Amino acid sequence: MAVGIRTDIDGYIFDAFLKIDHERRLTMTDHPVEEGANITDHAYLEPKAVSMEIGMSDVCSSIVDGQFQERPTRSISAFATLERLQEERRRLTINTKLATYKNMLIDTITVPDDYTTMYGMKATVFFREIIVAMTDTVTLPNRTSRAPHKTGNTNTGTVQPSASEANRSTLDRAGNALFGNSLRDAIDNFFN
Repeated sequence: MAVGIRTDIDGYIFDAFLKIDHERRLTMTDHPVEEGANITDHAYLEPKAVSMEIGMSDVCSSIVDGQFQERPTRSISAFATLERLQEERRRLTINTKLATYKNMLIDTITVPDDYTTMYGMKATVFFREIIVAMTDTVTLPNRTSRAPHKTGNTNTGTVQPSASEANRSTLDRAGNALFGNSLRDAIDNFFN
């Protein structure tokens, strides 16, 4: 028994889906080592990407009543619909024969306008998945309702002189007391 899969972009059914490219990419991190090849210690999936070649005819009637009727021709209306979906940054669901994609945004729309598209439209639309993060809200108690937070006192123990202080000569310490610096520095300053 064959089951028909309806290809659509968020419920919009275009006349033809000429080509659909599905892209999945795994990125592997690599780090250089001193000898041999780089090592890989992690891998992550990139957002999914889909590109579609869409065809619209001004001669045919709409597959779904009321779709692509708001502009003078169906092809102009289809292009305006794609533009609006992109400008609104609307998260789209795309159904294809191979997979259903959720949280897709229109990245790029390419539409040639030449003699072959006089009575229709051929567009290439690139979609990219956005990764949505879930957040939680946490309510903290009001600080004024409780006593202010204080840190405790820490006993630092007995402070010992440093090794350099203990090794200084008595004359050097006397010079520091008299001149504000060591006797050697005072003599150097006197001769310079």
